[in-house]
Amino acid sequence: MSKQQRRKGNAKNASSASAHGYLAQGGENFVGLTPEMNIFEMASSNRLSNFPGIDDETRIVMRKLTKKDCQTREKGLRELTNIINAETSSIENCYEHFCGLVPQLSTDGSPTVRLLTMKTIALFLVKLKKSASKGLKKIIPMVLFARCDVTNGVAAAAGAVIRDGFEADKKQQVIQLFAPLVFEMAAKIVQGKHDLSIPGEYDASEDREARKSRLETQSLNVFLSYIKEFGADSTIWEEEARKLFENTAFLKMVFGGTNAALKVQVLNLAYRFKNNVEVILNAPSIVTYIQNHLDSQTFTPECSTAWEGMIILLPSAQFHTKVSLQNGIYPRFLNVIRKKGNHWRVLQHFLLPAVVLLLKEMGGLENDMKVLGTIMESFTDNLPWTADASINAVLSWFNTFSDFVRWILTNDRINLVVWEKLHPLIVTVTEQAMTFPTKDIAECVTDLLQWIIELKTINEVDVSTLLHNIESKIVGAGTENSRLIKHLLTEPGKNIVLSNLHANLLSSPELVDFQIIKNLSCSEKDYFNATSQKISNFSFIEKTEKFDITQAVDIVRLITLLLENQDIKSFNISVKNDHVGRRLLLTGDSIIWNKLLKNVPVSTFQNMINYWHEKRNGTAIADAVSFLKEMGVEMDTKQAADNVEFLITLLRKMKSTDVSNEAEKNALILKLFTAIFESDEDAKSEHYNCLSEHLTSDFNSGQFFEKLFASSEEYDIERILETACRVDKLIDLCEEQTRQTIVNNVFLSGKQCGTIIEQFQFLELEVMSCSTKPTVISTTHQHCYSHLDENKAKEIVTESARIALFNISSKYHNSAHQVFGWQVISIISALEKRYSLVALSDELQQSRREIEKRLIRSDEVRCKLDETSPCIFLADAYDMSFEQKQKYIQCQAEPSEVPENELEVLYRENQTPLDFLMNVFEGGYQMFDFDRSNNYHWMINLMFVKKCIQYGGSIFDAEESGLRDYALCGIVTVLDQSTDILGNTPNAFDEDPRLEAMTSLFIELYLVLNDSIKNDDHPTQTIEEWKEFYVPTINSLFIRMFRMIRKEQQPTPFVRTLLQAMFTLAEFPTNVPNDNVVTREFVPELSVFKYSLLEESFIAQAFILLSSNVEHIQLIGYAAAKLLVPIMFKTENPQVLDDDQEETEIMVANRSKLNLPVMISKSYPSDHNHKHVGPLLLDLAILPLETTTEFVLNQEQRVVYCDAIDSFFKNALNALMLDQPFDFSQVPIVSKIPKSQEREYYLKSDLTASPLFFEKFASRLLFKSITLLPAAVRLFHKNIPNNFKPIFQEVVTKHASKLLIENELNKVQNAEFGERLKVRTVPVTGQIISEYTVEDTKMKLTIELPRDYPLSVPAMNLDKAIVKGDRAKKWLLQLNAYLFHQNGAILEGIEMWKRNVDKGIEGAEDCTICMMTVHQQTNQLPKVKCKQCKNRFHSNCLYKWFESSNQSTCPLCRNNFT
Repeated sequence: MSKQQRRKGNAKNASSASAHGYLAQGGENFVGLTPEMNIFEMASSNRLSNFPGIDDETRIVMRKLTKKDCQTREKGLRELTNIINAETSSIENCYEHFCGLVPQLSTDGSPTVRLLTMKTIALFLVKLKKSASKGLKKIIPMVLFARCDVTNGVAAAAGAVIRDGFEADKKQQVIQLFAPLVFEMAAKIVQGKHDLSIPGEYDASEDREARKSRLETQSLNVFLSYIKEFGADSTIWEEEARKLFENTAFLKMVFGGTNAALKVQVLNLAYRFKNNVEVILNAPSIVTYIQNHLDSQTFTPECSTAWEGMIILLPSAQFHTKVSLQNGIYPRFLNVIRKKGNHWRVLQHFLLPAVVLLLKEMGGLENDMKVLGTIMESFTDNLPWTADASINAVLSWFNTFSDFVRWILTNDRINLVVWEKLHPLIVTVTEQAMTFPTKDIAECVTDLLQWIIELKTINEVDVSTLLHNIESKIVGAGTENSRLIKHLLTEPGKNIVLSNLHANLLSSPELVDFQIIKNLSCSEKDYFNATSQKISNFSFIEKTEKFDITQAVDIVRLITLLLENQDIKSFNISVKNDHVGRRLLLTGDSIIWNKLLKNVPVSTFQNMINYWHEKRNGTAIADAVSFLKEMGVEMDTKQAADNVEFLITLLRKMKSTDVSNEAEKNALILKLFTAIFESDEDAKSEHYNCLSEHLTSDFNSGQFFEKLFASSEEYDIERILETACRVDKLIDLCEEQTRQTIVNNVFLSGKQCGTIIEQFQFLELEVMSCSTKPTVISTTHQHCYSHLDENKAKEIVTESARIALFNISSKYHNSAHQVFGWQVISIISALEKRYSLVALSDELQQSRREIEKRLIRSDEVRCKLDETSPCIFLADAYDMSFEQKQKYIQCQAEPSEVPENELEVLYRENQTPLDFLMNVFEGGYQMFDFDRSNNYHWMINLMFVKKCIQYGGSIFDAEESGLRDYALCGIVTVLDQSTDILGNTPNAFDEDPRLEAMTSLFIELYLVLNDSIKNDDHPTQTIEEWKEFYVPTINSLFIRMFRMIRKEQQPTPFVRTLLQAMFTLAEFPTNVPNDNVVTREFVPELSVFKYSLLEESFIAQAFILLSSNVEHIQLIGYAAAKLLVPIMFKTENPQVLDDDQEETEIMVANRSKLNLPVMISKSYPSDHNHKHVGPLLLDLAILPLETTTEFVLNQEQRVVYCDAIDSFFKNALNALMLDQPFDFSQVPIVSKIPKSQEREYYLKSDLTASPLFFEKFASRLLFKSITLLPAAVRLFHKNIPNNFKPIFQEVVTKHASKLLIENELNKVQNAEFGERLKVRTVPVTGQIISEYTVEDTKMKLTIELPRDYPLSVPAMNLDKAIVKGDRAKKWLLQLNAYLFHQNGAILEGIEMWKRNVDKGIEGAEDCTICMMTVHQQTNQLPKVKCKQCKNRFHSNCLYKWFESSNQSTCPLCRNNFT
């Protein structure tokens, strides 16, 4: 615009309408000139408009081929392929237009576009066939050009166009026809004269230089690939190619540039001319390039291409006229040889032919000798090689030198003349080889030396001199550097001339090593004799202890050869217990015995045998012992008694079958049997065969397998199954007449199975109490049980499971083993019930699964139930038939018989629990009476209570109310009688297990009915009657039973059900009788408090049980202690109840502090034998902090109590970590809590006695701890050692922190704060936003809980304080101190902050000691008033003032408060 146009008022808004107007004024041609437009796209569009045969869809596709974006062009080509395959009518028109785009598309910057272009051309040719001929002139030259594309995929696709588009006999014609056009195009592209050498502006796939380089390389490849395919005889390419070399500017550009690949291509093309020398010489830059790049160090083909040119030029007289061989080429060769670099990788192939040509052209023997000598000397110039040299280049240098030496020495005209110069050079090169630790280089040198020796052109004196000089270089190089050279020079098969060198190396202790010795032992006889006779020092073989087990083989072979050589007498070997000495003994050679072993002490031989025993080499022991025995030496072989090879060897050598040797033979067979089955590895087939040959019907295994499986350590189940498989393998090999006898001897008999089962009588109580099947009461139940402790019980059950699995896994097992298996799985289940707090070991669980897989229900097993007194474990595994039940009941009811109708009533098929209960209720049976003489009555009672348990809470709703009262009164009756019996006879349950079974079942029935009352819908009258009469009465019985529990008592059914009953008690019963109460253990700490005798007795009992080694007993003590803690806390802290005292008066004497109940702190274990006691005591200790009906502590009392339990809490928290559900053996630690069960672990109190009890208890206790004592947990985390901090943080933050934050936010969300304070939570960020409103002004407090809360302190921020800034800051500091130091909950902190603000707004005075209105610990206002100055103070502040000042005066007026 001119200035006039740019003036104000002339500006106009841009719009599409304005643009349209300008375009209309400018005409159609104006559009194509805008720089944003694609000129190729416009041209294509114009051409497309001239083809009416192309439909709109095809036209859109064709336009995509000229788009600037290569992805669009690729998409267009794929769509065009689809159109061609669809065979529409517009294919020919489309082809005609496509041919015009081929030059651009086939040279496109995108390899994918070029590839798709070739595929599209091929598709056009296949579809159109002859119709495609009119476009061949445009596309075939581009296809031939694309055959040389730098992208292999494009080149292959272009080749496929020729292969698939034309018939076989016409392919060569097509190539020859269009080749001149391609050569012309390629030559122009290389010289930059073709349009395609300039990238189209529409092509954004590559830059200008990249395209130029790619097309130049492709163009030169056109010439070279054609020559390679059709040979140099075809000259149609020369005309266009010669233009390149006539273009001086082009050659100057190429060889003056940096594109090494382009230079190599131009040179290769020049070499292909028939007059290549003339072409090269006419281009001075090429000759200069060749000479300059003979020692090129790059890894490109420049160096090899230069040498190829030199080989071409050297024979040419024209070249000699332009370049002097003597003054130009020869010195250049010397410089190249003297230079040590990567160019030697090329020189290995070209240097020798080039030197031969050079010598031929220079002519004259004398001149040849001089030139050749100088060239050879140049090899050793500039040594040594640099450390960074390529090892391939170094190896090529050695190979080239070797080739030159071989060429010289095989040339009779010059070999002897040049030898004088070669000799020191060979020594120097050998010395140089010892500086490179590679075998290839060493082999190159040693092969050359071997070749020189075997050539025999050089006389022996000169060869000896050469080897002597090399030996001196070996000595100078040292042992390690010369190692490869020494090994290769002494290899077996070398010329005998080298024997002297070999002998000298062996005689030199500083040079010899094992490989040199081994080479001698493996050498041929003549070489060995020649070498061994020249050895002057045999110390290399006399120190036998330095050789390892593999080396000993060669050393012994060498010693044997030396001993056989009569001419060698000067070496002396002292045989010791080493690898060489032991192998000498195993040779069994009489010569070695006489010369070396005869005088060896017997103790040395014994040590050898002991060594073989440790290595389990029985064959060696047997061979050595046999040989020594032949030589008259007896050896002790007791240690080898379990070696299979040794035992088999001895068995095979026993030829005598006399009676005197029979016992020895049987003992040997048993040892072999034991050794095979105790071995970790399976025996070989020959071992089984040997053992089976010696097994007879008299063989006695001596309960071997029972002893084998009697191990306290966990056993591999696969090993048991493998052992059974081994036994089967052995028995299969035995003779048929002895096989069954051996089976009976190896496996358990029915009697032995019964003996094993008898030791589990104490577990029959579990079946009698827990099984829902008909109860079998044997006579043994009327006698005292001896209960084993947990470890012993699990040990014998595990051993029995192993034996059962072994027997039943064999294919030779019988019905007795099936019965035994059924009993064992019932025993394992009974064991699992008894020790329910600990999971069965993996071995026991797997044993049970494996046994169950192999059990079958057979008539033979069921027949066992027909016995007079069937095993209770078998009865539990099988259902008894009615006939079996009838027979058994009659047996139990003796001497009187049970009427048939009663049996039918009791065992009627398909009757419901209610039917059974009604039959008993109406049948007049003797119930709830402990008649110890009649098992029948016991069984009726047990069956009745089991059916009641099955019927459950429905008893309350039974139509016959008498049945309900009958069952409920039965509970009270049985439990009352059991309590009285236990009171009179504490061991009554051990003496009569039926009584314990009855009691435990009625306790379980009570628990079932109690749960039904809590959870089910029952009439109000029923619920009230249950709670007012039955529950108090039965609870008092439970407490009385608790007093009868012994510390060492095992977790029998009674103990386990009583534990669950104790957990149901909410408080200590008040109706417990106080008669005849005495404490079991005097506790001095309790006597100082005002406990009643009853309370003291129960407290002592509870904490005594806590120290038990039985976990169930510990939990009973814990449950009782939990009921007693409120009594203990109030009794030992009587001042806690004095909550009505006003703080308007102050006493100078210190207030009494709250104390942790003494028995809790006293009972904390001092060792690690009771790992769960610490957490249990911790739970008792923090009970007062929980707000319940028993405990309502104000804030001051909470703070004081937290201080009191601080040290105890830290100790207990350490123990609590060990029970957490985390795998601490892994790094990092891994949570064992199943996914989505975090709430169940941390938020629910699960008191079910299961293997997860303590993990869930610890999780819940941890959550309670961080909820009630967040500051204490935070301080604990801060002070623990740094290496434990990440572990503790992971335990707390993995699940608990998230749930705690959620819990705190929910409590705040559900709280009521009044009208002035509105609180909302943001769960995503953990924020609590409190807004305090006064009239129209808001003050906002934001508390943000960190993700690892409570380990980190919440962040707090106060905005828009509505009071003075210093006072608002004090409130914030007080809140921060409350949350950080005083175990304050978030909700309580917000309430305290609100009270501060409320009092600040209302005008309440601050305490002039702490300068706060609300005390941060007690949350109280200043109440204590000075009579003189009338100021008010917090009582706690005044206490601290009195303590710090040591006086009782007012802080302001100094008036005395007393």
